[in-house]
Amino acid sequence: MEGRVKLTKALMAWPNRRNRRPPNPIPFPELYDGDTELLPDFIVQTGSYMFVDEKTFNCDENKVTFLITRLKGRALQWVIPYIESDSPLLSDYRGFLAEMKRVFGWVEEDF
Repeated sequence: MEGRVKLTKALMAWPNRRNRRPPNPIPFPELYDGDTELLPDFIVQTGSYMFVDEKTFNCDENKVTFLITRLKGRALQWVIPYIESDSPLLSDYRGFLAEMKRVFGWVEEDF
């Protein structure tokens, strides 16, 4: 009986190939390490990737979570306290980007 339960759970978790979405045509974003010069590229890469897949990235929490998965080194160390304190920024995509820009020194120039 236990074997059947495990098999049923495994089959239910098996991806349904008929309902699969086409692969994202945008290259998977590189990891970001906190380098100020690379921050604009990181934001464009991740934003483009998420924009194409609106069903997956349909809320701010999903977008911020995705950004966090693309962090490493100093940038990853920076975000850990926000995760540990369950910061409201984790569900505010624009706020999270603004904080990243502030912390990693990206100053936008007015034109």
